[in-house]
Amino acid sequence: MLTSRTDGQSGFTLLELLAVLAVLAISAGAVLGLGQASTETAKVRMFLLHAEAMMREARTAAISSAVDQDVVIDVKARQLVHAGRNRVLQVPAGVSLEGTLARVPEAGGAGHVIRFFPDGSATGASLPFRFRGVVYVLRVNWLTGLADVRRG
Repeated sequence: MLTSRTDGQSGFTLLELLAVLAVLAISAGAVLGLGQASTETAKVRMFLLHAEAMMREARTAAISSAVDQDVVIDVKARQLVHAGRNRVLQVPAGVSLEGTLARVPEAGGAGHVIRFFPDGSATGASLPFRFRGVVYVLRVNWLTGLADVRRG
């Protein structure tokens, strides 16, 4: 025997629909928040790769031109500058810049410089960049002039 539902028994109530919409809205907000955090992390990692490339470029330029090449670390302007190639790299917002560098008198007001020499060596550096509790260290070996970025 077939029975049919009355109009009062079928479908969802307004309260049930609102509850489902609220859960969806909260879920969407959480996903968007995670997406923004990963985008900022990707920007910081890209900056670190570009900073490492800048150091390698300065070393290569020093070797090929037989002229010292400087990368200036301007803490106040929050940038790295390779003057020999007119290249400027801005430190992203939210990233703290600290480090151990040689202070070069010829740099004037800029102060901190990583100098690469024609024999491939450098003054050396250890630049920790802190972002959201994670430390990434850009190291420049003083003997070989080679640069690399490592976590922590």
